[in-house]
Amino acid sequence: MTATSTVPTYPGFPAASWLEAGGLRTWWTEAGEGPPLVLVYGGNFGSPAFGGGNCAMCWDDTLQRLSASYRVITYDRPGNGYTDAPERDEDFTMEFVIDHLIAFLDAIDAGPVHLLGHSRGGFIATRTALLRQDLVKSLTIVTSGTLGPGVGMNAVALAGNPYSVFSLEGMKWGHAHYSYDPSHVTDAWMQPFVDRMEAEPYLTMMRRIEAERLIERFFIPQLARDKRETLRWLEEGRLQRPTQILWGLTDPTVPVQLGYDLYDILARHEMRVTLSVKDKSGHFPYREHPRWFDDMVTTFVEEVEADV
Repeated sequence: MTATSTVPTYPGFPAASWLEAGGLRTWWTEAGEGPPLVLVYGGNFGSPAFGGGNCAMCWDDTLQRLSASYRVITYDRPGNGYTDAPERDEDFTMEFVIDHLIAFLDAIDAGPVHLLGHSRGGFIATRTALLRQDLVKSLTIVTSGTLGPGVGMNAVALAGNPYSVFSLEGMKWGHAHYSYDPSHVTDAWMQPFVDRMEAEPYLTMMRRIEAERLIERFFIPQLARDKRETLRWLEEGRLQRPTQILWGLTDPTVPVQLGYDLYDILARHEMRVTLSVKDKSGHFPYREHPRWFDDMVTTFVEEVEADV
């Protein structure tokens, strides 16, 4: 699993490595020393319009900032970035993505990790913690409409994009409309997303998704079932891990009430649950308010580590 110069990486990122996880060649990287902190981004198979990202470039300078205190690890999910797409049509599901993360955590063998998931990644991280609590020391959920017990506003907030969502202009437009202050949505941040979407493996996967209607046939129906099951498990108190919820008060795609409702569910069964809401923040508090975000993460992780 040693990083080598032959493995591609994103601008400003550390050297990367390949490993096998869930039967897929998987891209990953790490920086820093200390307690392991694993970052899981949002998004979907295919379209970058869902969840605000489609590769580890989502974390950009966040990885470098947090690596001052922790061993920060991130990776590309199946069919995203540099990681291979699933071979079977029926594996274009969130459950496969979650099983892949579990296989990835087993492969890196970092011990129980602090798991942080943004947007749809918050659902992935939470369900991973429910299925394999031995792999997770703590959980941080960041503005996750997929996990929230209610309906997000993506379709409304992101309607009317005048550009292709796969173009630089379309990516910038979409990410700006996820945000309270769009000034953080720069060409430098967006271009690597576009580069990966223009690469042949991604184009091949998209042709396959569209021809076989994989999102409609597999992803959406199973995600609906998995969300109902996950919320039921949370209601039953199965998540016995310190958990922090971070939310942007003015996220146009995920109403803050979903964060309050999620907190209420978790706090009924676990004393070590916190909710922090940031004013004047949209869907990307780690970019819109990096100092606040880093303080929230480091304070929480330090408290968990002190209790061990």
